[in-house]
Amino acid sequence: MVPDDSVSQSKEKILADIDVAMGGHVAERMVMGTEKVTSGCGSDLQGATRMAYFAVRKAGMFGEDASWISSDKEDTSENYNAKVDKTVKKILDESYIRVEKLLLSKEKELRNVSKNLYQFDYLDEEELKKVIEGKTLEKEKVRTWRKEEPEYLIKF
Repeated sequence: MVPDDSVSQSKEKILADIDVAMGGHVAERMVMGTEKVTSGCGSDLQGATRMAYFAVRKAGMFGEDASWISSDKEDTSENYNAKVDKTVKKILDESYIRVEKLLLSKEKELRNVSKNLYQFDYLDEEELKKVIEGKTLEKEKVRTWRKEEPEYLIKF
């Protein structure tokens, strides 16, 4: 059975979706530091993991690493399941590296967006563009960032 295009996804699209899901975790580690990372991005990591398992175990997108079968964990051997787990780990590790590289190249913009979201609670599309360009927003702040307070989790 071949699914129609509305539900069919390419390997490229699934890897991009994994990267998007990984982005929250990577950004949190960058902004808050590895020791203060929270469980808040746990659902993103679960989604990334679920997509990677689907790509390997059900869609055969990584058959060169884990064979060309579609199966459930309980229907396959411990050896095969270990191979699937190793392939999924590789996919997620490579995603982390791609996302980290991208976010590090845009770290200034990331921190500026984070600071403005903290100060204003939300940004519309035009405001987001201005913040990314390094411009100051002219609207009332919900809260003020005070550098002298050491209790902030986020370091801008």
